[in-house]
Amino acid sequence: MKSTVQLAKIGNSQGIRLSKQLLARYRIEGAVEIETTPDAIVLRPLPSKKLNWEETYCDMAAGDAEDWSEWEAVAEDGIDYEN
Repeated sequence: MKSTVQLAKIGNSQGIRLSKQLLARYRIEGAVEIETTPDAIVLRPLPSKKLNWEETYCDMAAGDAEDWSEWEAVAEDGIDYEN
């Protein structure tokens, strides 16, 4: 997606305004990581906080039970058992 934005004067500097939709799409809150390359300026959302096992487990336990029924038939496809 390409778009053009005007530079805005901010004190002695200049900046750009990012739309609410763009901020939401990339989950940008408060600050961004900026990288400069020879031909571009790249903005990235800050990495989200590190995952830990306890929070991951709680998130998974709070969600709806997963339906693995379609995998039951797939699990044995192509497997020949010797009797």
